[in-house]
Amino acid sequence: MRQPAIAEQRRRRTPHEIQKRNVDLWHGKEPSGYCTAGDSSLMMPWASGEGLVTSPKRAATFTRSNWSSGERERCAIIVDRHVHKNGGSTMRDIFLENERLGYGLYQGYTQLLWRQDFAVLQRIAERAVAEKRSPNHFIMMEAPLLPSPQPRRGKTAPPHTRASPPATDAPLQAHFGFEEFANRPLSDLVRLKQLYQAAGVRCPIALMTRVREPLAYYLSFYKWGVAFRIQEALTKGEVQPQWGRNFSEWARQVPNLQSSIMVRGMTAMGAEYSGRIHASRRTIGPAGGRGWEELDNMLSKFDVVGAPASRRFDETLLLAADMVGLPVLAYKYNRPKAKGGFRGGKADICPDMEACRALVKEVAPRDVAMWEKYGKGFVAKLQTLGPAFERRAEVRRTQPAWKAAPRAQTICRYHPETDPSPARTPVLAGSNLRCPVEEGLELCQQYYAHRLFECPWQYVPNSSLTDPLGCWRPSSGFL
Repeated sequence: MRQPAIAEQRRRRTPHEIQKRNVDLWHGKEPSGYCTAGDSSLMMPWASGEGLVTSPKRAATFTRSNWSSGERERCAIIVDRHVHKNGGSTMRDIFLENERLGYGLYQGYTQLLWRQDFAVLQRIAERAVAEKRSPNHFIMMEAPLLPSPQPRRGKTAPPHTRASPPATDAPLQAHFGFEEFANRPLSDLVRLKQLYQAAGVRCPIALMTRVREPLAYYLSFYKWGVAFRIQEALTKGEVQPQWGRNFSEWARQVPNLQSSIMVRGMTAMGAEYSGRIHASRRTIGPAGGRGWEELDNMLSKFDVVGAPASRRFDETLLLAADMVGLPVLAYKYNRPKAKGGFRGGKADICPDMEACRALVKEVAPRDVAMWEKYGKGFVAKLQTLGPAFERRAEVRRTQPAWKAAPRAQTICRYHPETDPSPARTPVLAGSNLRCPVEEGLELCQQYYAHRLFECPWQYVPNSSLTDPLGCWRPSSGFL
């Protein structure tokens, strides 16, 4: 475990720089660059009067929601495969809220330093497998996430003859990045799962993602990231914008969009910014043959392939959460606004919806095949789960959705991806960190040093990196 000799060196922005940014806080108050402990206007949203959790949650403090099922796992990793427009932003809010409450450690949105991140997980797993100790002996070796719950009263502790994992539950969110998820990260996670299983160590690793009906995906992607670009180009007098002149022309330039992004996340860059899928990104081939085999082989490794539509999102979430005992499932559905201020609706984008449906079926046969097997297959699977699961899902849907609460990630500072070199990653002083994994400082130091979302609950009160408990300056940031 790294023990830095001095605190990290990061230059704070001056009050003048903060004012220049002119970033409003969630409560609409102009940032002054300073705050006072106890100021109610600076308390954490949806936590007023609660303050931050200062230590990891234990089983004794864990209250299961009435729609949850299954016991809280001592060791678990839940991985969400987030591609554009599949509900991943909502999952990120759920993961961050679990972290804020001290239930586990969130890492994700980028895979720039995946190899270094995974090396920490692997070392912890290998030590756990080699020792084959009882849970009490593995608390110091926690991998990211949920802390080690003690056996509940009235419950029998696991037999000491069974190998015990390090206490860990790690939500990882795989977005798009330079280390494509379908390559190294997915194979690493599969090997980690096999390592635990072969040793008789219980540590479920739940892989989840969601797929959309093909036309719905094309329309959503176009409205979100492409429509305004065409609109601006035509306004400037361009006769033939690189994205085409309308939805139909753009769709023909980006065949098999959803399935391509699922396997090669960086495909989204060309589809959005250039209006076409670059030749180097057509690596998964045409609809059939090798292209389909690569996609199908990837998705077959997932435990849950659901759908992002509001009703199916809840059912997808429940199935994955049951595997690992994810404590907090309440959320506000996150619908990012269309870029560039585009305000058109589906009818504006596609006046003849049936013609657009036929077009997508023509240009995206692999997307259609993916939806037929995995999207409709998920709906068919739900029918086999019986009325008990249906009732749980219905109870989940009737819960308050925190509609007045801001998204968890808006409380955090976002740091764009820059230099992926491990040598440029700052070493965070352990004394400044509030690690949600019991004695998992090594993991927190590794993940927090380069995570794109920097959140106030990562730090202890009055450390060199944050203000007193409950007091946070989202606009100040670090340069």
